[in-house]
Amino acid sequence: MALNKRGLINELRIKRGVVVKSTRRNIARSLVLFCCYAIVSSPALLSQVNVRLPEVAARPGSDVSIPVNVDDLTGRKVTAFELVISCDTSVVHLKGTDQEGTLSEGLTMFANNSVAPFSAGKMKIVCASAQPISGAGVLVKILANVRKSGTTTLALSDVIMNAGVPQVRTENGVLRVQASRGKKSGARK
Repeated sequence: MALNKRGLINELRIKRGVVVKSTRRNIARSLVLFCCYAIVSSPALLSQVNVRLPEVAARPGSDVSIPVNVDDLTGRKVTAFELVISCDTSVVHLKGTDQEGTLSEGLTMFANNSVAPFSAGKMKIVCASAQPISGAGVLVKILANVRKSGTTTLALSDVIMNAGVPQVRTENGVLRVQASRGKKSGARK
């Protein structure tokens, strides 16, 4: 009977070890799946919006419209945004905004490029609405007057949507100004 008890005890230990290993495996799988779900569905990752300025080419003395582009805002409940755009005033002067044909068309907007600390080279834009903004594309257009040939970074800063949700990732733009190349007069031989 002692052999049978020992055999039975060893068999129970083996089965218990298999059950413990199986349970640990199931718990580990569940934790991995839970972590993957948490990462994929994280509000911080899902709610990030890209706001970017393009590369723009212009001629000296011309007026230019610089679009501020944004990812799809549909369903993100964005009812307000603010941003600051900066540039080199020796190349371009920021004049104001244009909302026609943009996602912010018809919304209340204020652009400050004249009251300190803002100027022709640094403009703050604030916009608010009772209804959420939806769609992707041009959020607002920045109007500027090109002064002379050169290149300037169009820098976005202090971009906030609502009270920080969704989070915003910005991408600066560039304005390249080149003088017109005149045609040579006279006939070629």
